Amino acid sequence: MSNKTNYNDIKDIALVDFLDRDVEQTVPAHELWKDKPAVVIVIRRPGCQFCREEARIFHENRETIEQNMQGMNMFCIVHEKEGSDVFKNEFWKGKVYFDSEKAFYKALGGGQLRTGGWEQLIKPAFWGNFFRNKRSGVKGNFEGDGKILGGLLLVKANDGGIAYEHIEKVWGDIAHPDQVLEACSRVSGVALDKKAVAKAQQDHDALHDRMQQSSHSKGTNTSATDSNAAPTASAEAPATTTTGTVA
Repeated sequence: MSNKTNYNDIKDIALVDFLDRDVEQTVPAHELWKDKPAVVIVIRRPGCQFCREEARIFHENRETIEQNMQGMNMFCIVHEKEGSDVFKNEFWKGKVYFDSEKAFYKALGGGQLRTGGWEQLIKPAFWGNFFRNKRSGVKGNFEGDGKILGGLLLVKANDGGIAYEHIEKVWGDIAHPDQVLEACSRVSGVALDKKAVAKAQQDHDALHDRMQQSSHSKGTNTSATDSNAAPTASAEAPATTTTGTVA
């Protein structure tokens, strides 16, 4: 199955390296995967608990992706700076770039920004995502614009194109780490240790305990969902399954 996102739409996007720097620096997107493939996570909102959950999951798999897969890189893209420092330092612990024109977000939508509003709250998939996040213990806030949907791309080195994509369709549709690891294995040519896939799921299951001990999670809103909404529910919705697209 072919990818929907066009590589030519992302390769020359101007990105700003702005965190932990005295002077901001603008770089073309293709520099991120120059010589090495890259996992690029397009974050909907730095304060979103779903986005923080996804960042923490992939941070837990950083050693497998960046070291075991022949030096792949991982980056996050944000369309607003607010809350990015906390997102990076507490959850992602890796490189974050600012996309001022929201060009990555438009590319994921075939040239149009994809957004989600209050209608998200009536979708069973959202509630599956919501309760999954509640179990994880990762918390968020209401700061910023959470309507613009994101996704994840695995881009081959140089101009090799997009090898895998995950498109967020409902708030909280985070990429499945086992699928991303398998895609990284195909691109790198490094056989994937099945234990690494199992560990990805185990780390996710154990995330709740670690986050409960985090000083950052204490005193943070526990019921925040997104786009400044805080729904409540008395029953758990069925978990959603999201399938990424492989080239």
